[in-house]
Amino acid sequence: MRNNKAVSKRRRQFYYQRGAAASLDYILVLCVVLPMVAFMMTAGRQILWLTYEMLSTLICWPFM
Repeated sequence: MRNNKAVSKRRRQFYYQRGAAASLDYILVLCVVLPMVAFMMTAGRQILWLTYEMLSTLICWPFM
């Protein structure tokens, strides 16, 4: 027969550890992902334009 107190204590430890992991996920999203998205939204248009210019140059230079 299993001891119910030991089982509930293990469950509490598991949920407590999972709660800590969830808070680390929030920190990761707020401190890493959101600034990257903000940078990409502001720099995205320039990156696309520079890529277009580079491809145009590579395709057209033999004909110049």
